[in-house]
Amino acid sequence: MLFAMADEIESSHEQRELASPAPASSQRDPGDKDRGWLRVHNVGGSLTFLLQIALVAWGVRQLRRVLTRQQHNEKKSEGPKQSSLPVNSMELPLFAHLSPLAVQKLIELDPTPYILIDVRFPDASQLDLIPFDNVIHIPESEVRASLQLSPVDWNKKFPSVQMPKQDDLLVFISTRGKRAGRAAAIASNLGYSGCCVLKGGIQSIQSSTGASNPECLQYLNRDAVFVLLHDQEKMDNEGTMSPNTPRFIDLRRHDELALFGQIPGSLHLQVQEWPKALAMDSRAWEQSFKFPKLGNDDLVILHCRSNRRASWAAYLAQDAGLKRCFVYKQGVFGWRVDHAVKPYESYELEDVPPEPLKFDVEAINVEAGKRELQMLGLLKMQS
Repeated sequence: MLFAMADEIESSHEQRELASPAPASSQRDPGDKDRGWLRVHNVGGSLTFLLQIALVAWGVRQLRRVLTRQQHNEKKSEGPKQSSLPVNSMELPLFAHLSPLAVQKLIELDPTPYILIDVRFPDASQLDLIPFDNVIHIPESEVRASLQLSPVDWNKKFPSVQMPKQDDLLVFISTRGKRAGRAAAIASNLGYSGCCVLKGGIQSIQSSTGASNPECLQYLNRDAVFVLLHDQEKMDNEGTMSPNTPRFIDLRRHDELALFGQIPGSLHLQVQEWPKALAMDSRAWEQSFKFPKLGNDDLVILHCRSNRRASWAAYLAQDAGLKRCFVYKQGVFGWRVDHAVKPYESYELEDVPPEPLKFDVEAINVEAGKRELQMLGLLKMQS
């Protein structure tokens, strides 16, 4: 429409120019061409031309705006661009699920510092009592504020329970587990790495009442473990690693390994990391612990200072589907094969470490170890 108006203005101007006679001062003879006269023709056309330029610029600007909006919508629908370069970031689970048996054994064995937290509404917590001791009540809406309290304020609010450290196990409990999962995610985002949820909630405890006894744990004595480790070293040297190669997992803390030594051939994974580790995918596991994730058919031997932490970890391994999981019965305390690995009394991280115990190196009964492995069906697998 604007272009039509411009054409009409230009046409009317030309018509007026043709209809009106030129002023006398503007007329000259052909012989006057050398006098340098200048005649301005069609002044109104310059206004039309400027109007056209303005309209073209406006159209280009509108077109550019439309194209920019289309490109933005296309990028948004495609999602973030995938890089062909390797990425170090990984998705870790915010929390782990513990079965009612795993929570029960956590209380019985006390393998690592933990707190049980009931996140239901106050009225709900009175209706269905939790059959566990030392449970504190923090409604879901108060979890964030409570975990950000100062130690003084925490002790005032929860005098019977010490304020949790960042790597302590926090086991959240609700009726069905959904509210507990949201609370565990909040705690995980605050930096608590040992967040767990009672799988299925309180209803799972009620439904498991009267169920058959769980599968018993399987233990290995020192002589059998020594034979397996010797076979493992032989497989490593020959490059014949397979699912039958024993994975010997040390569940102690970093300070215990540094101060008192580690049994040769063992891999390290702290017990408080074990629940979330079992929920990781293979890539996240390997980046976190620097060895391949354990498979359900792998031969796994768990050990610690005695066997409390290893026994609790074995219950979780059973829940996760690991079919061939054993516990080294004597632990580091009963190893006494060489002086590189020292026995020591139990202590907590904040305590002063004890002095290593003096001991005499003890001989290994290889034949007894082989008989034990043969009875368990493990010697044939390793031969």
